[in-house]
Amino acid sequence: MGKPKTSKSPKAPTAERIEAEPLDDSLDEATPTELDAEATAFLGRVHTLLFNVPKHLDRARRHGYTQKEHDLGWELYTTASGKNRRFEHWLAESDHRDVATGVSAERMRLLQEIDAFENLWFPRMRALIPRVIPRESAGRFAAAFFKDLAQQPLGPAVVDSVKTFLNRIDELASSAEPGARALYETLGERGLTPKKIEAMRRLIAAAEEHRTPDRATPALSREEIAKAKEAQLAALESLRLWYNDWATTFRGVFGTRAQITLGLTALKRKKKDAAPEDATPEGEEEEDGGAGDY
Repeated sequence: MGKPKTSKSPKAPTAERIEAEPLDDSLDEATPTELDAEATAFLGRVHTLLFNVPKHLDRARRHGYTQKEHDLGWELYTTASGKNRRFEHWLAESDHRDVATGVSAERMRLLQEIDAFENLWFPRMRALIPRVIPRESAGRFAAAFFKDLAQQPLGPAVVDSVKTFLNRIDELASSAEPGARALYETLGERGLTPKKIEAMRRLIAAAEEHRTPDRATPALSREEIAKAKEAQLAALESLRLWYNDWATTFRGVFGTRAQITLGLTALKRKKKDAAPEDATPEGEEEEDGGAGDY
């Protein structure tokens, strides 16, 4: 196992040298069905451009940036970011997932913990019975203990199977069957203590509380939800084309400082070698045109 990475505290700008690094705005081969981290970051860059380009309108207009293009950018951004979608869309998507699977996200987390317990202790119990219970009765004992009780695949059924398993463990403590009490104590020595059993019962109770209630199909149809999502993702794809066009254009006419303001250039930081804080990045000459261009 590699050593965990340690985060370093950010250094003050005076202790670093700032260089400009163009951002990659190429289209993905496949548009994601949900807004992932990359798409979210992309929308942030678009917003920065749209919000700040009015500060540089004189030069932007000379290179074809019109009111129509500006309005189009905002329109695509608004749709791509999901602003036009109602809360009911997101709630209905969640409802459709839960109705389809019968399991909510929180309940699935609980079921996974219960399933892990089942996968651990059912085989252990089967292995312990013939070792602890007298040989002549071990087979009959195992058949009785596991009657109508078997490991279940991950899903709601593990709640009932583990609940039954725990009830039968509790019965061992007071059972008159030869070896039953010894088996109960052995389980405790192996880690299945009363405290562990109680903790699992709490998980089972929580999972039962999170049972997906019986309900009709969500008010919004799958078709309506799919149409809204398709429109959002189509706008995201068009917005990428729009942004790539203007980012390419503006990088050719604006200097580094203006590009930073417009969100077209990222800052790559590294240790300084005696460069002043406000120095122009190495290899970059400040363009003519006065402070108004920056």
